[in-house]
Amino acid sequence: MKTLATWLLITAISLQCYAQQSLQGKVYDIYTQAPVKGAEISAAGKVLTTTDATGNFRIDYNSSDDLIVTAVGYGAQSIHGSNSSKQLMIGLTAVIYSLDAVTVHAGTSPNLSESRSVAMLTRQDLQRNDGLFLENTLNLVPGVRMEKRTMSGGQRITIRGYGNNTNFNGTGYKAYLNGIPVTDAEGTTILDDIDFSILGRVEVIKGPSSSLYGSGIGGVLKMFTLKPSSPGTHITQEALTGSNGLFRTNTRLEYADQKSAVMLNYGHQNYDSYRINSASKKDFVSFIGDFYGNEKQTFSVYAAYNSSNDQLAGQLDSIQFAQKKDTGEVPYLKNHGYVAFETYRAGLSHNYAFSSHVSNLTSAYFSGYKQSQAFAVGLSSNTAQNFGARTAFGLHFTGSTITWNGTIGAEYQKTNSFKKSYGLTDNVQGPLSGDLELATMQYSIFTQWEIKLPQGFAVTAGISNNYIEYGITDRLTNSGNPSHKDQSGHKTFTPVVTPQLSLLKTLTKTIAVYAGVSKGYSPPTSGQVVIPQISQVNTGLQPEKSTQYELGTKGSLLNEKLTFQVAVFDMEIKDKLTSQAITDNNGTVLYSVTTNAGGQQNRGIEADLAYSISFTKSAAFSLIRPFISYTYSDFTYNDFKSDNNNNPKTINYSGNKASGIAPHLFNSGADVITKWGVYLNTTLQYVDKMPITYDNRHYADAYTLLQAKLGYKHRIGKHIGLDVFAGGNNLTGSRYYTMVFLNANFSGATPNIYLPGPYKATWYGGFNLHYKF
Repeated sequence: MKTLATWLLITAISLQCYAQQSLQGKVYDIYTQAPVKGAEISAAGKVLTTTDATGNFRIDYNSSDDLIVTAVGYGAQSIHGSNSSKQLMIGLTAVIYSLDAVTVHAGTSPNLSESRSVAMLTRQDLQRNDGLFLENTLNLVPGVRMEKRTMSGGQRITIRGYGNNTNFNGTGYKAYLNGIPVTDAEGTTILDDIDFSILGRVEVIKGPSSSLYGSGIGGVLKMFTLKPSSPGTHITQEALTGSNGLFRTNTRLEYADQKSAVMLNYGHQNYDSYRINSASKKDFVSFIGDFYGNEKQTFSVYAAYNSSNDQLAGQLDSIQFAQKKDTGEVPYLKNHGYVAFETYRAGLSHNYAFSSHVSNLTSAYFSGYKQSQAFAVGLSSNTAQNFGARTAFGLHFTGSTITWNGTIGAEYQKTNSFKKSYGLTDNVQGPLSGDLELATMQYSIFTQWEIKLPQGFAVTAGISNNYIEYGITDRLTNSGNPSHKDQSGHKTFTPVVTPQLSLLKTLTKTIAVYAGVSKGYSPPTSGQVVIPQISQVNTGLQPEKSTQYELGTKGSLLNEKLTFQVAVFDMEIKDKLTSQAITDNNGTVLYSVTTNAGGQQNRGIEADLAYSISFTKSAAFSLIRPFISYTYSDFTYNDFKSDNNNNPKTINYSGNKASGIAPHLFNSGADVITKWGVYLNTTLQYVDKMPITYDNRHYADAYTLLQAKLGYKHRIGKHIGLDVFAGGNNLTGSRYYTMVFLNANFSGATPNIYLPGPYKATWYGGFNLHYKF
């Protein structure tokens, strides 16, 4: 009997030990893979533990209980405990508000550890409108403007007044997609082939960030595609239709478990457009995968194929734009103008934690495109291959009073491109007029350190050394073309050193103030480096440089329901690139070259504010979240001239306002959610009138845009989720532009410079159907 009792006692103890097992895991940001500190792990309504500074936790748990993981600024995640032999990898998705937690909070309160102005857009932000055109959301960010030349392409982004030096595509900032540079080694950013509809997160670093990211005075645009946010197998079908033949579908398959998370998406988009010869057609295929080898390492894969074709109608002059004409430029129409891209991207990254103090993130990528474009006077056919790698070691050391967090790394990028051009008249192709091969290379070494000091102080310091080389081979230079000027050449720039230094003071747990200074640079393009008329390389040309001074405060109040961010900055740009006319003794212009002449001073204020109003469970509303943002820009030319000739024809523009920058931008809106699942998103944007020429004699008119989206979300059983919605853009029928070509010549005929937006309200509607197996 005694033996039996002993056996029963041992069995009971063994069962208890089996039922209460030790479970460990890591909570991280699903897009950045950064650890989430202070996340709460709960079960049956009880908080079991919180994550440490590295995002790790360890608990005793009952395997039949679901674990609920919550963190401020993130959506809640439900995990079914498996067994102690597995390491739980729990990815959280940032949100602007959360209805899963006990209290509603404002969500993405600014990161108090960053001593600079950084904007972060979540999936909720990106879906506030139709979700297809990034400018509808990006233009809500103070200090940022996105314009476009076609219905879905030719985007130009200016950040704090920098990036408006071109009327085609983007320069002056660095763009990444899932860690792969979209900006090529020459500094040009083409966004025609980016599928904005499947972005899950967008970050904008405003101002020079060269100490970590190399070239780009304007800043950095970091885009991340959607990733599976919960375990299991999911199928999603999205469809949208709207005015002017708009039609979009996404078919998405997702799978996630404790070892991997993969997603495959196919998207098709068609838009007949509101304007003559401006239709757009796009197809996208994307694959995203994260694979967790163990608690120390993660592999991430991204691969995409995209096909894009946007017709070109040219621009309108000011009279046609004022009269709301639906027309285009005759040469574009006769040539059936268009721009087409076929692109592919692939990248692999490996994140490895050697210890709690040392980690490494290394990425390698390859991308390429084939471009064909018919424009007013010609046809271009370009191909390019872009490849490179980036590695960064993360270092973390904690002392009794001081904490050191550092990054040491290097980045390399090379672009090989082949550019052919032909004459084109009345859609009849002419002879070959250009045949260039370009090899562009950029590489940098960098380090940045954050030192957390007592009394809530933190110092951030960084520096990088950046190298640029151009090599150009002109294939039209041959014995059969003796009169052709050779455009071949090679240029190696003097290395550019770009430091950064800032100080941050945490006033409370949710409020911080900061001050900082940073330097940046933007290289000239290959077309500016070579002077084809005299077959020489522009050896004296240097990159544009800038120094930015910034003061700011950020944080949250009222139990984290009110978030705010205010920044005041002064960006001083030197060695701005401008054209210089070369004349003969009689004053006749022989040709033009690019030179570093003049400067620009950008002074501004940026502010945004959001407040989340929560209600009891019995109230009709679950959430009302109003928000506002404001940008003031006082940007002027400083010792800036029309050329560097310094003769009677040289015009001094010093003291004039910078062209293409509206002095005042104001945005407001509200998100409303009811307890029945009905929601409403509204947005109002005001863009002030802005100068569009160096002499400030010509301005683009101010305009206001009103947008709204009404929808209904409902979960049907445990497996089906449904989102049905309808909305409208430009509800007041404002006359506005999607882009203005800057600094055109008004001395002769009125130039064609305006790309018009729809002259009347446009509508859309659709659904998202989600099934979880």
